[in-house]
Amino acid sequence: MTMIPMRRAQERPARILLVEDEIFIRMDVAAALRAAGFEVIEAARADAALEFLESGEPLDLVFTDVQMPGDLDGLALAELVRERYPMLPILIGSGRWEVEGAASKLGRFIPKPYDPIGIVRLIATTMH
Repeated sequence: MTMIPMRRAQERPARILLVEDEIFIRMDVAAALRAAGFEVIEAARADAALEFLESGEPLDLVFTDVQMPGDLDGLALAELVRERYPMLPILIGSGRWEVEGAASKLGRFIPKPYDPIGIVRLIATTMH
């Protein structure tokens, strides 16, 4: 299945920041997104994702896991993104259902385990 993401004004592929510390999950989701035509920036930690965000590079969506190592978890990252970039769509994933309420206040909650193709469809719909 091939989906073509919505093009930005500059005719570049939509750029997704994928923040996930579990390498195999990150690889699967990133591969599915790239196969669908998205540009994917991968980060294993929220701290690294925040550095990318602060670089000023264009970004169209953030998809972050909640639980990860470092000074920030995914919810803290989502809070910073919401404060600084209020129009940027945020997807927040976790295997812990108890974070759904907090996550849903900042973006859209996605339960684990992820279906990479489902993630592609959701992101394409979110950005349309």
